[in-house]
Amino acid sequence: MTSLDSSRPVRRAALDFAEARLAAEQAETVQQHAAARRVAERAHDAVDCRELLAMLGLSGRLTQGAHE
Repeated sequence: MTSLDSSRPVRRAALDFAEARLAAEQAETVQQHAAARRVAERAHDAVDCRELLAMLGLSGRLTQGAHE
């Protein structure tokens, strides 16, 4: 067994971890957008919506991906 062969499982584990982390981040983004939509639906006005989003920690993150 060479050193190249022994590093293969480590690389695969790192790749699996990176893929799982990316999937988790994407799922979190979907949940955050759904939460922001629900807040916007229930808010009394734009100021109320902004304040509620800020309370939830969603105010700065969602504007970046809103145009996608």
